[in-house]
Amino acid sequence: MKIKVKVPGSCGELVQGVKEGKSFHITCPINLFSYINIGLNHLSGKIKCPSFKTKSLKAAEETLKFFKEEGSGIKIEIFSQIPIGKGMASSTADIVGVCSSLSALLNKKITASDIARIALRIEPTDGTLFKGVVVFDHLKGELLQNLGEPPQMKILVVDMGGRIDTLHFHKKMELKNRDYSKNESETLESLRLVKKGIEEQNINLIGEGATLSALSNQKILFKPKLNFVISLSKKMGAVGVNVAHSGTVVGVLLPPDFCQEDKLKNSLQNLLQKKLRFYETYLISGGWTFL
Repeated sequence: MKIKVKVPGSCGELVQGVKEGKSFHITCPINLFSYINIGLNHLSGKIKCPSFKTKSLKAAEETLKFFKEEGSGIKIEIFSQIPIGKGMASSTADIVGVCSSLSALLNKKITASDIARIALRIEPTDGTLFKGVVVFDHLKGELLQNLGEPPQMKILVVDMGGRIDTLHFHKKMELKNRDYSKNESETLESLRLVKKGIEEQNINLIGEGATLSALSNQKILFKPKLNFVISLSKKMGAVGVNVAHSGTVVGVLLPPDFCQEDKLKNSLQNLLQKKLRFYETYLISGGWTFL
């Protein structure tokens, strides 16, 4: 028997920062997925996993330990659409997929909060494992608030180039938290706008809050020409721009009926004067899905 599951990636975060000393982000799950197939391998008694998926292997080991099933032989296959090292929750998707599919394979129960705690033993994790759009403490693995289901909104993900080792980035989080604390007033306003936007299903409010958070994050992880990207995108009909606060991608937040993606891509490449990679996505609910 095999268990198959898919888990979404993200386009960075809608908001990220510190509130009263507590780190948090608002999730931005999108329709790029990691697909995990997992089956029992009774003969080996070992975990077989793609060699480059070291975090997925660790997730399997931690999940077996959680269920007191150490020594079980399993085979893990992973196919992912999510780029690595861009701030798009690729590792979180793989880890969540392994934990959830392994629990089903062993006929055991596991919650999203359980998986968050397991994931945190490996690295700071993304809140995309929870249904809907949520406020999540990625350093403590704590769900702070479920904001509900997202409105319809397209997101053109713009890969600005380069990679960031998010684990290394978060190891310096004590310093980053001091920087985030300086942005607290902007962060609280961003949080208010996006929460209201989800509640009212108003993409303009979400765009406004996300843009404010993106701009305040420039003091922490600078993205060249972000102001110009925001200005150009809004002129072409975007409601705002969000970023991967600890990654490289930028998301252009668009109305669901927007149909000028090719023109927008060309304009952005001309503006930034380099070849960019784009992903045409839309905002979705988080959480894993069995296939």
